[in-house]
Amino acid sequence: MLLGFVGAGGAGLVVALLSTGFGLPIHDAIGTGLAAMFFTAIAGAWSHYREGNVAIRAGLFVGVAGITGAIAGATISQDIPELALTIAAGLGLWFLAALVWFRTRYAELILPPPGERAPDLADDRRWPSVGLGVVGGGMSALLGVGMSPFIQLGLLVVAKLQLRQAVGTTMLVLVFVSASAAVTFSAAGDVSAPHLVGTVVGLSAGSFIGARFTRRAPLIVLRVALVGTPVFAGALLLGGI
Repeated sequence: MLLGFVGAGGAGLVVALLSTGFGLPIHDAIGTGLAAMFFTAIAGAWSHYREGNVAIRAGLFVGVAGITGAIAGATISQDIPELALTIAAGLGLWFLAALVWFRTRYAELILPPPGERAPDLADDRRWPSVGLGVVGGGMSALLGVGMSPFIQLGLLVVAKLQLRQAVGTTMLVLVFVSASAAVTFSAAGDVSAPHLVGTVVGLSAGSFIGARFTRRAPLIVLRVALVGTPVFAGALLLGGI
């Protein structure tokens, strides 16, 4: 319900809950969380596409580049000790919370002027978009934290998308990233099938309910939830060390 309310894929929160609440090793929690994010990203991307919020060309450039980063990040993650990876994931979630706070606080500094809609990834922005995909995909798979705020900010700055486009296109990017990362973790035996099924069912039901409250809640409540969710997830991971 919380993830549906704030409109996030939720891999970081899922990783924290699977690790601290269900006792999964951090590598298994990350692999399972990313696999669950694949299903939620598909649903979110399709929904945003129907609403006209997906810049297809930008999403494909960033998403396909993200596959390379995700495979590399998931492979590197296998060799990181469990304690170090837990700490890194927790700090990564707090970093994302800071990015969300910056976006909500200083959105006018990075958003294009109202009504100005840039071409769907102009030619001079292709290579920066590839870099965004590699870095975002790599960090998502390495830490299992989704990196949605980072990718959204990148699409706002690099691709010059409007905010609704950036949010919807990020979901498309996460389809590529989560799929490739989940396959890599699964090949290493780091995806728990029973926990994956339960997580997907729970996320699907809860997100549907939570999304109904997004437009009804006061803006200050939504902002606190947006920043507070990754802060809470990071605290869970770091507090369980």
